[in-house]
Amino acid sequence: MYNKIPCTAQRIDQIYPYTLQSAVLAPTFKLGLQYLSHHRVKILEFDEVGLASEVDGDTGRFQQRIYLDRNSLFTRCSCTSPERPFCRHCVAVLLEFHRLTTVQGLDPLKEPARLAKPLSEEENPPSSVGTQLRELTLFIDWLRLAVKALQSEQPFPERPALGPGELRVWTQALQRLQERWQQSEAERAILDADLVVRIKQLEAALQDTKELHAHCEELKQELAKSRELLARTAQERDHLGEKLKATVDDFILKHRLELEGLATSRQEISSALEALRQIETPDLTPSTDE
Repeated sequence: MYNKIPCTAQRIDQIYPYTLQSAVLAPTFKLGLQYLSHHRVKILEFDEVGLASEVDGDTGRFQQRIYLDRNSLFTRCSCTSPERPFCRHCVAVLLEFHRLTTVQGLDPLKEPARLAKPLSEEENPPSSVGTQLRELTLFIDWLRLAVKALQSEQPFPERPALGPGELRVWTQALQRLQERWQQSEAERAILDADLVVRIKQLEAALQDTKELHAHCEELKQELAKSRELLARTAQERDHLGEKLKATVDDFILKHRLELEGLATSRQEISSALEALRQIETPDLTPSTDE
């Protein structure tokens, strides 16, 4: 069973139990814990980004290959379990490796590349000097091609078929460095493109700011003119008010005497009319002499 899931861990010992628990179903994680507690896991070989192992399952012994590459966790198990995203055997292996690195203090960067002797060494005799020289020649030839590829910014050539040992570890490390460099170059290109876009946006924003500043200056000038016009209008209003008040005062002063004369004439006329009314009206009161 082969699976791949996203993973931000940079080292295999940075995959913690709570991460596994959140990645798989609860029954799968529980079975992985049971396999761990029953000591069914055997780590065969490992480095900082991958490991090989065996697990004694309920129906036989299964082999696993687990490794990190390009922000992904790859798991391969010889079982046929339908569990996803990976099986109980891989869960047990990762839990066991975490136990070894935390409880026993195993450091994949400092310890030897193998925790237990791989099956290949148990079944086969140690490699001869001729095999070691052949692998060294393959490594040197591959290294020359890798240097040329690095100088021309091309992908590394396919990794040579090397057996377990330092040469394979070095090859893997160089490939990982080259992949990370390519990834960083791609990220740098993306950042450069994003920087160009942001610079253009900044220039456009700066131009808009200049236009807004010019518009604000125009508004300030118009506001100053409006204030001057308002001040002149207020002065004219005050002047007209004073002029109107003076005109009213003059009108009242000029016609007050006339109004007083008319009032006096009205009283005189009223008195004359009253006198005439008395003269014209006979005295009908009877005389006492008769």
